[in-house]
Amino acid sequence: MLRNASTPFSLLPVCLVLSISSPAFVTIAHAGTVPSITLGDVVIKPYATDQLDIGGLPQTSVPASGVGVRAGRLRNGARITIHKQFEIGAIWDFGPVPHGPMRLFEGQLSYLGLKHFVFTAGIFKPSFGLESMQAQGDTVFIERASIATITRNLAAGIARQAVQIEAHGKRYHVAVAGTAGTAGPDHDGNQRAIVFRLVGLPIRTRDILFHVGFSGEWVFKAAQSPGQPPAANFSDFPELNVGLTGKFLNTGRIPLRSAGAFGLEAAAAWKRLLVSGEAYEIEANRRENVGTQHLHFSGWYAQASYTLMGKPRSWKSRTAAFAAPTCQKNQTTLCNGSGVLEAAFRFSDANLRSASVDGGHQQTWSANLNWWPVDILRVSLQYENGTVREEHATETFQAVLSMLQIKF
Repeated sequence: MLRNASTPFSLLPVCLVLSISSPAFVTIAHAGTVPSITLGDVVIKPYATDQLDIGGLPQTSVPASGVGVRAGRLRNGARITIHKQFEIGAIWDFGPVPHGPMRLFEGQLSYLGLKHFVFTAGIFKPSFGLESMQAQGDTVFIERASIATITRNLAAGIARQAVQIEAHGKRYHVAVAGTAGTAGPDHDGNQRAIVFRLVGLPIRTRDILFHVGFSGEWVFKAAQSPGQPPAANFSDFPELNVGLTGKFLNTGRIPLRSAGAFGLEAAAAWKRLLVSGEAYEIEANRRENVGTQHLHFSGWYAQASYTLMGKPRSWKSRTAAFAAPTCQKNQTTLCNGSGVLEAAFRFSDANLRSASVDGGHQQTWSANLNWWPVDILRVSLQYENGTVREEHATETFQAVLSMLQIKF
């Protein structure tokens, strides 16, 4: 297996906020540090998620570069609402720099005119799984659990060409989408799949919230490169990425007739404490010269976070996921003089070994500390300890990762 990390030097983009002297029909809503602009019935909300990662693998059982610096997820643009009926997303991903691929992160049109319903078409992230639907700036950890990343990349995930119908309210979220491939340099536009998600809140009081859900996706036509059979790859970095050139979990490209993933999700929030987890089963029908080989992969994670200072995470019906902690007061800088602080722990398991395919079995536990000195700025420090087992090798590693992120 390839286990090397590179050390590219990166620059974090500088975001400029312009003050506009405007006529009376233009208003600027200061809901946070970065304002929304209202032009009559048109509301323009600037969007940015810019991330700088510093860290790496100081201890592994095979030689690897120790520390890397990576500017990634350089996503900037705007979301525009027209007459409270239509929503347009126009966000460009400048990719990890330097030398990273750029792509259209979001280019979608949604109709919001029917109460409780949203109809969306274009390039966006379909509703699938709790961890997947956490906005990158709202995730508890710097990277999602491996099994969540692997499953969503099959037919959901970011920059996905899709159409979707969703309904949501204070205690439920339901969505069904038809998806194709992803936009950008790694596009697989000839893929065809169906994705769905069902979420309910059987308990929701002032101090207690209980979330349960079920997600599924089925690829009935896998992506096909010219001259190659339909195929897919199941892989992930070890829940961090500072310029790694090899993935610890990797099945390689598997010729497929069809594939799917189904998972359960649950979360319980009590005052400042949030406990959540997901479990997934992946079914893949491998194309053979004669017949089909059935492959079965699986994984799960469990995590807990506690808001030490600030207002704890809140549930959003539109995404059926939890927003990042905020200040209990209407402050955007150093809430109560100290900022917003959150601590978290996670254990995750991802098993990509089945029949003749040995993509590795990874188990990791992580500890993380998140601090928001300003409402749009997040500083994180994460420690990770993991093991990856294959038929003829076992690899252990420890990692330390820090992140500086601007999100609004």
